Parts: sequence; structure tokens; C-alpha cells
Amino acid sequence: MRLLVVDGNSIVNRAFYGIRPLTTKDGQFTNAIYGFLTMLYKIKNEENPDSVAIAFDLKTPTFRHKAYSGYKANRKGMPEELASQMPLLKELLGLLGYKIVTCEGYEADDILGTLASACEKSGNECVIATGDRDSLQLVSDKTYVHLCTNRDDILYTPDKIMEDYGVTPVEMIELKAIQGDSSDNIPGVAGIGPKGAGDLIKRFHNIDYIYEHIDEIDIKDGIRKKLKNSKDNAFMSRMLGEICRTAPINTDVSSYKSGNADRDAAARFMAKLELFSLIEKYGLNDIPKNEQKVVEKVNFEVTEDFDDNILLKNIKVVGKVYILCNIALKELNSFAVLNNEKVYVSKNPKLLEEILSDNTVKKYTHGCKAIFAYADKNGFEVNSLAFDTELAAYLLEPSSKDYSDENLCAAYEIDLPCTENENYKPYCVLTVYEKLCDKLSNRIKANEQEKLLSDIEIPLANVLAKMENIGFDVDRQGIEDYGKVLSSQIESLKSEIYQNAGEEFNINSPKQLGKVLFEDLQLPCKKKTKSGYSTNADVLESLRYQHPIVDMVLNYRTLAKLNSTYCEGLLKVIGDDGRIHSSFNQTETRTGRISSTEPNLQNIPVRTELGREMRKFFCAKDGWTLVDADYSQIELRVLAHISHDKNMIEAFKNNDDIHAITASQVFNMPLDMVTPIMRSRAKAVNFGIVYGIGAFSLAKDIGVSNKEASQYIKNYLAHYSGVDEYMKNVVEKAKQDGYVETMFGRRRYLPELTSGKAMLRKFGERVARNMPIQGTAADIIKIAMIRVNDRLKKEGLQSRLILQIHDELIVEAPIDESLYVAKLLQEEMENAVALDVPLTADAAVGKTWYYAKG
Repeated sequence: MRLLVVDGNSIVNRAFYGIRPLTTKDGQFTNAIYGFLTMLYKIKNEENPDSVAIAFDLKTPTFRHKAYSGYKANRKGMPEELASQMPLLKELLGLLGYKIVTCEGYEADDILGTLASACEKSGNECVIATGDRDSLQLVSDKTYVHLCTNRDDILYTPDKIMEDYGVTPVEMIELKAIQGDSSDNIPGVAGIGPKGAGDLIKRFHNIDYIYEHIDEIDIKDGIRKKLKNSKDNAFMSRMLGEICRTAPINTDVSSYKSGNADRDAAARFMAKLELFSLIEKYGLNDIPKNEQKVVEKVNFEVTEDFDDNILLKNIKVVGKVYILCNIALKELNSFAVLNNEKVYVSKNPKLLEEILSDNTVKKYTHGCKAIFAYADKNGFEVNSLAFDTELAAYLLEPSSKDYSDENLCAAYEIDLPCTENENYKPYCVLTVYEKLCDKLSNRIKANEQEKLLSDIEIPLANVLAKMENIGFDVDRQGIEDYGKVLSSQIESLKSEIYQNAGEEFNINSPKQLGKVLFEDLQLPCKKKTKSGYSTNADVLESLRYQHPIVDMVLNYRTLAKLNSTYCEGLLKVIGDDGRIHSSFNQTETRTGRISSTEPNLQNIPVRTELGREMRKFFCAKDGWTLVDADYSQIELRVLAHISHDKNMIEAFKNNDDIHAITASQVFNMPLDMVTPIMRSRAKAVNFGIVYGIGAFSLAKDIGVSNKEASQYIKNYLAHYSGVDEYMKNVVEKAKQDGYVETMFGRRRYLPELTSGKAMLRKFGERVARNMPIQGTAADIIKIAMIRVNDRLKKEGLQSRLILQIHDELIVEAPIDESLYVAKLLQEEMENAVALDVPLTADAAVGKTWYYAKG
């Protein structure tokens, strides 16, 4: 039999400090639970044990504390963020069928030692899973230590210990007797560290022999003196460091077999903690029927045979309808509505149209963008869409990765009724939609986010659906020809690279490229990874001027990326209508920004002329043109507004060059003497401040010393004192509230601010400063999109919005509407919201995106 004994405290600490803070919608930290169960799952799969015991410390003093009052006296208390997770973790482990072992007066290490000893005596194998090397003393022919490290886990056997430390497992105790252990406040021998201790134990094996022959053994007089002066400490340290193997616990190995797991309850508990990926990992999302807990008796009817008119009449009487649409690729497969606790299923598109277009009936949905897209494709409008559970959940939990209605029900502790009829399973969720909508709606109201949902997110879903349907016309032949040009340049570069290298190799292989650069050509190695030389962009940029081949490789990568991603990639996604129909994601980013996929049109490169060439192949259809407008410095204008900085507000109101003004202040230079490079650096400071940049990053970005960059930031904040005050206040408020929010109430929760890791806290502070600015700018562009779409429709224009990229909107317009639409676009963007500073947008017209952008 093989017993896995888990050092619970060690693994949970490693999980807590190794994983970024995770919280539920209610603010409960879960990162330690998630990390522990992930590690346990991995260890179990690797070690394949027959039984599992999980040992935890108790808060009560142990025999070591009683023997030495200083034992672990330097330890800080457990952070509250971790302490709050411990009872939840233990409860969940119990539900999963694991045995938890504790023992008053003893530590978890002593439980590990006792169970390992019991295994050895009974002829069984023991694997100890821990992140603490103290357990290495327990290793034997029957006991192994599975050491969890920041990199790869290590399995320690007696041979592995000898290889790494040059001693036997039992001699690891003697090492600690001399070198001590600062983490446990074990003193050891003063003045002798790991190297000296290792040398002594390798030669003399134990402190008993050393002290019995202290005047005879061949050691330096200084070492002899230190040993003599700390003799009592050495023996006490050995006692403190030696793991007890006789703790009074259950040593029957067979009793630790996993059993009596309540899988259904475990799944529900994980769902409550919003650990949905663990439900799948542990196979709890497909629980056999005989193990399922019957939550609620089937109490709903499903019918497909009904009178449409009677249903419509009933829906109108109620005045609201909960609707579940199965729409694939904007085609209706079926839909179901809930009316008086009865589910009506239909495939009749006319019935769906009548329900959706009726403006007297409020609709409650999940994933309304697909419904809007279907309606747009079929020539009707969806009216009175009152609530969408997916969008509401996104506003409440912007960091979640799964907004499926089943997961939402689980997270909000709404029991789904069970049904024996497999065909009815999809409608179980529909029967509890009212409960789900009520719970989400109450939280939305509590957060004062009703208008954010009803006036921005739901109308925006309609706009995005129309944009997806319309798509963007592209020049297929132009892309193919450009791909051929790039391929030719790539082949030419490959030849030059091979010539400079003196051999042919796989340029795309970091290993082969590293060998060529750092071994064959002897370029200085900047960075090594466990797999070899690093050849990432930063490394190559630092070597660009040391050998011509480096510049060639960088250019090769740029061209190869352009060709594969943007030429070959785009050709694959051109629709039958000759247009590219990207998907716009509304629930992906934590700041509220819209993203796009399949393809990601927001990633079309613009920084290089070669990249900008791609925009020439995005065009308007025959007889039409593109109208492109983008906001000028919207995030800085938002910063001026929310910080109430007088100097910045005045500069924008006077339509001054904000970057030149900043340069004159940062460099203490008259405005008319500001040089282009000064303005460029001031621009980097302006935008860097928005993103919470530090001196190190700014110095790297603009090529100055850290000291210079630090002075630039200080001068900036001295001039824009309102910005300085905002940056401080917003972080303090975020620490109190646990979140930051935009002007429109969009929130981002920041558990990182309470992390025990300084790096994570700094990250949280940067996000606290940036998110209200970036998120507000994202909200403004969304409002502008809704206004533009509504006005185009209201005025009966043929023009239509086809793309949004951060602060840029593109409308495809008939040529005779283009100039008017350019003015319309500019007006709606500039008047989307009222700030303390004017919003400005610049519009241009062109046949292609390249020429419209200017």
C-alpha cells in the first residue's frame, strides 16, 4: 500500500503566496484553496497513492515551544486573507473524502514522521508531499519526499539527498543542529553556517561524535571555539529540529483510504466559492445519477404543442417573459419561454419575432448579443430588453472567466431542478431565471449600476451585434499580393541570416538561434532560462548593434508575424460576402474595454510602415467610403476631469499642446524653447502617469537614467498637484473599499492591495490609479457608439458603424453621405458626456482604412 501524507500548512502557504489573490463576488479570498487543490490533484496523479492523509498544525503550543520559548518566536501571524480560507479548505477536503490529521502538542511535521514510521514498520510505502526541506530527514528506502518547489517538483530518495547534500537523511538532523534554522528561530552554533556545518557532518556524521572528540578532531581552532561556546545550543537545536515519529495519532494506514466523498456537496461548495475550473478538474460536473443529490422535485411542465396566440396573450398579461434562445451562427435552432411556471418550446421564427419586438413586454435573457444579432439579420428590432444575466454578472464580477447561466445559478446558490427527461435538461435553468435575475438585480441595485447595465451595456450589445453582422470589406487580392511580397522578403532575409551565421538553421527555434548567437558568434549572453538561452525581443533589442544578424532576425520575426497572422490569417476568415466578421467581446476585459476575436481587428499593427500597409486592404464597398474618427487624448482628458487638476483643465480648455506644456514644466524650459525630444519625453510621462508607470519603466521607455526619469515624474506631479493628490487618494480609497470604479459605476475589485507580496500590492496600486481612467474612457466610447448608431437610424441614413478600436470609430457610408456622417460622428463623440474639459474628436474620410486614418 502507498500512503500519501500531505504537509497541509506547507502546501497551503505555497499556494497562498504563489498565486495572485482570487476572491468571490462577496470578497472571500480563494487563492490558497484553489492552489492547494490544484497541487493536490497534480501530486496525486503523479504519485498514484492508495491512501491520503493531510496533516495540519494546531494553534496550541507544542512540546518544542515548552522546551524553548524562542521557538518560532520570529514568526508573524497568519495573514487574515489566508486564515479566512483555512476552515473552508478543510471543510472542502472533508467533502472530497480526505482525512485531516491534527495532534495537540505536536506539529504537522511530527504527523508526517509518525505516519512514515508506521508505513515502514508495516511494509508499506510513504510519500510525503511538502514544500519544506525539514522533512528530508524522514527519507528512507520506504519513505520518499515529493518536494514542491517554484519550478519543477523533486522526488527525494536517499541517493538524491546524498547527491544534493553529501549526507544521509538522518544526518540532515545533525546539519540543523549546527547551522540552525532562522525561519524557526533555531539557534544552532553561532558563527557556523550551512557550508561549515556540511563540512563537519560529512566528516564526523553527528554532533555526539564531534563533542566527544572536540579536542582531538582535525578542525580549525576558530571552529572548535565556536562549537564549544554553543554546545548547549547545538544539542537543543537538534532536539528542536528532529521530527518526532511517535505522535499519538491513528497509525492504521488502511484507515486513510479516501472514502465517503460527498461529490455533489463538494461541487456545490466549489461553485459557492466560484472555483468552477476545479469542479471540472475533479470530475464533479458529471456526477453519476446514483450519486446525485436530488435538490428539487421536477415542478415544471414543458410543452411544444400550444396555441401561439394564447401564449402571446398570456405573456402580455404578465408583462414580462424569461426567454432562452438557442441561436447558432445567427440562425434560430429553437427557443423557450417561461410563462406561469410552464416552459413553452418552439422553432417558429414568427412567434419569436412577435415576442422580441413587442415593446409592452419586458424581456429577461442570458447573452442578449446573439438575440440582437438574430433580430438584425431577420430585419426586426428587439424592444424592451430589461435585463441580461450574463452582462449583469460581468458588471458584478469583471474578473470571472465563466458567466454561463448554470455556473451563475451555482454561484448564487440557486438549486436547479432535476429531470429524468434528457430533452428537458436545457430548460432547467429557465425555470429559475426569475430567481437568478432577482439576485443579480438586487446586487446591481446595491452597487448603483442599474444605468450602467440598462443604458450602456444592453444597448451596446445591440450595436455590437449589428457591427458583427455587417463586417468589414477587404481586398482579398491585395492581401494575397502583399503576402507574396512579404514571403519574398522573408526568403531574402533567411538567406542573409544563414550567410552571416555560416550555416542553415531553424530561425524560429530559440534553442538553435541561441546556439548560433551565443556559442558560434560569441555574442554576450544576456539571459538564460532552464531550457537554454533566451532569445526574446528584449534580449535581441539589447544586442541589435553588436552584430548585423540580430537586426536581420528581428526584421525576419516582424515580417513572419505579419505574413502568418495578418496575411495568411486574414485570408482564412474572409466570409462568402468578401467581408471579415470579427466577434466583439463585451465581457472579457476587467476595465470594460471591448475586445475582438476571430480575427482580432484591434491588433492590426500600426507602429511600423509595413504594419500600417495592412490597413490599405480594409476598404469600403463600391460606391461607399470609410469615415474614421478618434478621440484626441481621451484618457488624459478623463484624468484632468476626475483629478480636478486646475493646470491640466486650463490647458485643455485653452486647446494648448498638453505635451509641450508638460515638457516646459518638467524640464523647466520656456514653452517656445521646448524641443521635439523634450515633448516626446513629456508625452511618455503624461501617458505613463495614466498607466501608473514608475521611474524604472519610464527610464527604459525613453532611454534615460532612473534618476532622470524619477526627476521627470517628480516635476510632473509638482506641476499637476491635483493629479498627484488623485493618485494618492484613489489608492487609499481602493484599500478601504476593495475596489475602484469609473465615472459610470463600473467596478474592478482589487484583492491584490491586501496581498502579503509587495510586488502584487504595487500591481494593485497601479491598477487602482489606472482603471478609473481607462475604464471611464472605455465607457465614453461605448456611449458614443450607442449615440452614433441611434442617430444614424433616427435620421434614416444608410451609413453604419462597422468597427471600434479603443478610442477610434469607423463608419462605412455612401459617398454622398460621407461628409455629413463625418460631422455627425464628430458631434456624437464630442458630446457623449460632459466633462470639465472638452472632448475632441478628429474625423477623416477615405476609401480604405489607411487613407481614412490619415
